[in-house]
Amino acid sequence: MYSTNKVLVTGTKSGLGKYIYENTDKSVSLTRDNRKDILNDKYDLIIHCAFHSDRSNDIGDYYDYVDSNILLTNELVNLEHKRFVYISSLAVYDNGYSSYKHSKLCSEAIVNKKANNPLILRVPAMLGVDIRPNTIYRILKEDKPKLTLNEESTFNYVLHSDVKNFALLNRFNGVVDFVSNGNITLKKVNEILNGNAVFGDYKFVTPEIKDGVNWKSSEQVINEFKELIWKRKYWYVERQDSLVETY
Repeated sequence: MYSTNKVLVTGTKSGLGKYIYENTDKSVSLTRDNRKDILNDKYDLIIHCAFHSDRSNDIGDYYDYVDSNILLTNELVNLEHKRFVYISSLAVYDNGYSSYKHSKLCSEAIVNKKANNPLILRVPAMLGVDIRPNTIYRILKEDKPKLTLNEESTFNYVLHSDVKNFALLNRFNGVVDFVSNGNITLKKVNEILNGNAVFGDYKFVTPEIKDGVNWKSSEQVINEFKELIWKRKYWYVERQDSLVETY
């Protein structure tokens, strides 16, 4: 595992990138402020988590969107490095067109073509103490959150810690579906978290991925996440500076 070599991590303001950066020895954080300086160095491992997460097709600033999603990836693979890990998404399996999906596929293609020793992790919903506001966040923080999602909506969940550990292994290359063993309904998630959600009508369905590499089930991940946040109760205090995952 990479633990003593120089590791560059992007997307460190929140979410997975923040977790990896804070829990990996000799790691370096890429931000908007230090981008020019950081991109002049060389690294043993690059873990690229940063991405413009807006999934709508109504893009306000096209340059910023392309720069965050594609141009930065191209700059990173041109750095001197020994290994490159790119965090992609199960959204690439969605039917139809979306800017988010195709930006991910473009970045995957860049990494596959130009990076050294590349690993692309297609991940589902991720959980950790630094998650951005989402359905689970609302179930935990609000008394009776009114959701747009139907109780039969399905999700697949993995923990930040599990993604980080896998990314540092240096045993796999190519494209890997890092998903848990089986999906879980939102109704079951609400029950495990002792929530009191008011469900809506829209049914979201996460594709069932066979042969995922995470041996845990989504239900086990939810239970581990529940235990994690109870151990760190300060998580319930809203921290505005950690709610948006950008590089």
